[in-house]
Amino acid sequence: MKKYILVSFVFFIAFFIFFEKSKENTNKTMSFYSWENSYKEKIEHEKMYIKILDIKYSTKLEIVKTNFIENPPKEFIPVIFITNKTLQKVDYKDLSKDILEILKTFDFSFDEIQIDCDWSDSSRSNFFLFLEDLKSNLNKTISATIRLHQIKYFSKTGVPPVDYGVLMYYNMSDLGDFETKNYVLDNDIAKKYHYNFDIYPLKLKIALPLYSQAVQFRDKKAINLFEAVDQEDFSINFEKIDENRYKVLNSHYFKGKYIYKDDILRFESVNEDDLKIALNDFLNLSKNRFDEIIFYTYKYKKRYNLKKLLNIQ
Repeated sequence: MKKYILVSFVFFIAFFIFFEKSKENTNKTMSFYSWENSYKEKIEHEKMYIKILDIKYSTKLEIVKTNFIENPPKEFIPVIFITNKTLQKVDYKDLSKDILEILKTFDFSFDEIQIDCDWSDSSRSNFFLFLEDLKSNLNKTISATIRLHQIKYFSKTGVPPVDYGVLMYYNMSDLGDFETKNYVLDNDIAKKYHYNFDIYPLKLKIALPLYSQAVQFRDKKAINLFEAVDQEDFSINFEKIDENRYKVLNSHYFKGKYIYKDDILRFESVNEDDLKIALNDFLNLSKNRFDEIIFYTYKYKKRYNLKKLLNIQ
């Protein structure tokens, strides 16, 4: 009798764990970034994060508005990209004032806005003051993108004064280093930053990559970056010399740029197994999180079975 009760108890616990895991999986939702300078998509049923401003600084402040050829979804979240150099050169009050004025020129309304900036020690104070100023003037939900190193070393890098963060779980190594394995997503590199998630104060969403690219090297120095590259692009005029490296056999035009014989191209992409490992690592690490996964970007969504990846029925 005792044995029967014990077996029944073990079965109940196993069923309970399975049920909770299944419930957790079905609760996941997905959304997408749009990062084009011209928004042309007709999207109605997807949750979208759409870049609306591209802000940089060369010799002066430059703000480029996204051209909306099509109307965005009604409840999309606008994203503002700001380079670190901008925050190093422009006072937060001036930057906030300019952005607030430009936001008035858009035809859409919004309840939330996201700021994407990979701040540094030299720009942190200005950036955090900018976020506070923007928040007080807009009185809306504000999120900020977070990098892995800004969680591991958050006592040094600081925590942005926003409502929540979006962990950009990609681009975590050195793009220009010839020895880099895969700049887009390298789960072995990511594991080196799996610290302090249990005490990081911001609630997090995760952003995962769907894109591919190639980095061109000459004498082991990075000289060009090619976007929207596929494996099939290396079937002619290339020799595969490593898992994701290709040697140019004949000088020719590649994606509109001239590449020379003996140049090396490092092809970088992600597969569904890479994405699943990254997502599971994040889910196991972060308990203070949203069950929303943002994919970068929308235009590559058909390359993957994302519903299967998230176990969404």
